[in-house]
Parts: sequence; C-alpha cells; structure tokens
Amino acid sequence: MPDARRLRFAVQLLAAPDGPGWATLARQAEDSGFDVVSLPDHLGEQFAPLPALTAAACATSRLRLSMFVLANDMRHPGVLAKEVATLDVLSGGRVELGLGAGWDRAEYAALGLPFDRPSVRIARLEEAVRAIRALLAGEAVSQQGEHYQLQGLSVRPRPVQAGGVPIVLGGGGRKMLSLAGRLGDIVSVAAENNGRNDPSVLGPGITRAVVENQVGWVRDAAGARFDRIEMNLRVRMAAIGVDREAEARSGAVGMDCSADDLLGSPFCLLGRVDEVADQLLRTRDELGFSYFTVSQRHMEQMAPVVERVAGR
Repeated sequence: MPDARRLRFAVQLLAAPDGPGWATLARQAEDSGFDVVSLPDHLGEQFAPLPALTAAACATSRLRLSMFVLANDMRHPGVLAKEVATLDVLSGGRVELGLGAGWDRAEYAALGLPFDRPSVRIARLEEAVRAIRALLAGEAVSQQGEHYQLQGLSVRPRPVQAGGVPIVLGGGGRKMLSLAGRLGDIVSVAAENNGRNDPSVLGPGITRAVVENQVGWVRDAAGARFDRIEMNLRVRMAAIGVDREAEARSGAVGMDCSADDLLGSPFCLLGRVDEVADQLLRTRDELGFSYFTVSQRHMEQMAPVVERVAGR
C-alpha cells in the first residue's frame, strides 16, 4: 500500500465520447501528475467503473485505478473479487478497491432491489468486505453470514500487487466511518449530509469542526491500526489562482454555509497555488489526510498544485 503520509491525488473521471477520448483523458491525468484515477458507480451516463478502469490501465503505465465507490448491493462479493483480481493482474498491480453501502434510492428502485435501512446495508457491506479481503488473499472462503453464504469459494487469478489490493471504505456518518476504521486500508471522509436533500449544496457538514469529529470516529474504531490507515478526503470545491476571500464570499451564496466555513473547510481548496499547497500540507499535518480526490472539472486547474506538493 502507498505511504500513508506522502501526499497523493486522485481525479474522479466520468466518461468520454469514445474509447480514444477516454484513453486521452486517462493519459492527461497521468501526465498532470495525478496518482490515481477513480470512477463513481451509478446508472446514469457515466462509464461503468470496471471496464473503464481496464481501458485506463491499458492507456497508462503508472496511474492507479480506483472505484469511488462501488455500490456493494449491486454485485456479489465473490464475483467482484474475481473481477478485481483480474484487473489487478491486467494492470500490473495498480488497483484500489473502493466499496460503499449504496445510497441512491432511485437506482435501487430502477433495479427492483429493496432499499434496506442504513444499518442493514452497512452490515451487508461488512460481510462483503470480510469475504472479499479473504478471497483476494487467496483463501478458500466458507462464510455463513446473515447476508452471504459462501461454500469453499476461491478466486483465481490471484492479485499481483505487493501487500494485496488496498480496500477503500468511507462515508460521512459515524456508522460507516467506524466500519471504515475497523476494516479499511484507506478511509475516505465525505461531507456529512444528514438532512441535506440537494447534493449540490455543501451545508454545515463541511466545517473543520465536523471533520475533526469524523476523524475521531475513525480513530476510535481503528484503535492501534489507525497509524497504518491512509486518510482520504473528497474535495467538494476547488478554485485555483483566485482571491481566496472573494471566492469564499461568492461560493457561499446558496450553500447553507458561510464564507468563513468555506475558508476553514478541508473540503474546499481556494486561492493561489502556494496558498492551496500550504493548506494541503496543514490538513495532512493537523488532521491526518494525505490523499485527496478532486473532480474531473478541477483536473486542469489542480495540476500546478499537484506538481507543487505531490510526494511531499
């Protein structure tokens, strides 16, 4: 697994007009200094993560490949483990497996799947993670859980990545972050969204005080293994090369938060390249985050920041 304290950057891509365009986009991310390309997992116009990441692997040589994150209920853990192992082999050991409990009720309805309460979906995810980790380690798995029953299942080919395929878990609430702290190699903290109906509105869940609480939940659940976890943060707002205070005042309009909230938030990167670089280093040193994921729309403007601080 990568050094949990060295700064790393991922860009979350969605789609391209065609195969050559997708390959060009992946190479652009690699050439811009990003360490990882990731895809979310939804039924809209975006590409499906696993085939798109396979194509990205073929177009690049260094870029790591992540899912941010796969909805657990859409795939059986045994089948997923085989697909991830195959991708790890084909990419030369570049996969990070991101898993989540699933949250989009409309997608569950479209597929005819029951949308269970959060505690059930999280418990099912925990069973899946335990099974997948064992399968990727080469074990023959017999698991008689409440949600999955496996009978001597093993997966071939084996992943080739030294140390195994890192598992990325995360969320914004205490239950998910506690699970991530117990079982994740990489823990991704998202903006707390309880009571927020519009995902485009940032809300009070982006404040530093909230993030400090979230990190505390991970730390409490992880115990002695906390220092071995790589902490990831999904950036929600980025504006590079601008006046920091003016951008915060403008960006706070309609966001259910103040300009000061944005200026103090680890989720928001605003200002000149050197200001944002300093902010990222402080976020690592004070809160423990060394891995940052930005949106595709932010890739070009973030490239100078990535060049300035990557690997530090």
